Amino acid sequence: MNKEQLIPVLRKYLPAGSELYAADLMEKHKIQLRIKNPRLTKLGDYRPPTEDNSHRISINRDLNPFAFLITFMHEVAHLLNFEKSGPRVPPHGVEWKREFQLVSSPIVQQNLLPTDVHSALNKYLKNPKASSCTDAQLVRTLRKYDEGSEWVLVEEIPMGLVFETQDGRQFKKMEKMRTRFRCTERQTGKIYLVPGLMQCKPVLNQ
Repeated sequence: MNKEQLIPVLRKYLPAGSELYAADLMEKHKIQLRIKNPRLTKLGDYRPPTEDNSHRISINRDLNPFAFLITFMHEVAHLLNFEKSGPRVPPHGVEWKREFQLVSSPIVQQNLLPTDVHSALNKYLKNPKASSCTDAQLVRTLRKYDEGSEWVLVEEIPMGLVFETQDGRQFKKMEKMRTRFRCTERQTGKIYLVPGLMQCKPVLNQ
């Protein structure tokens, strides 16, 4: 698929104005982009070239446009890191952080994002983590743009109530422990420390 064909496809998933930049990156680096059903443990991933010399990036289809764009840049940074350093360097080390900052800078400079997302991304880019899902300010900001989602964050569930995770397990929220919550799994009675930023949905029939 050439750049002209890519742009209308990317427009379905990305913020207005960013699709040309994404298409340029895909054409330049021979990226195969795969849109996936939601996955519990990741928003996207990168895989090195195969026999046809194409890099492969996959991204979950349920992300809002701004989360989709940030995830795309995260994975492109892995690609650039692989091209420059190969598989020898840590996947989220200083080299990857530098590539993520560089690939994100055109988006930041063009002011294509809402003010709150722009501010949260700028702060996150000062020291990017392995996953944007672990940056509290960025996660909370991006969640404002989820339309019609039944999912909330564990930290938003009232204490003592039951919630269900994306893999179907149910927990009763018991006690706050810094960034996690002490929760009892309903099915087994076991105690778990569940991240406050994990997505879940409240169980109506408590």
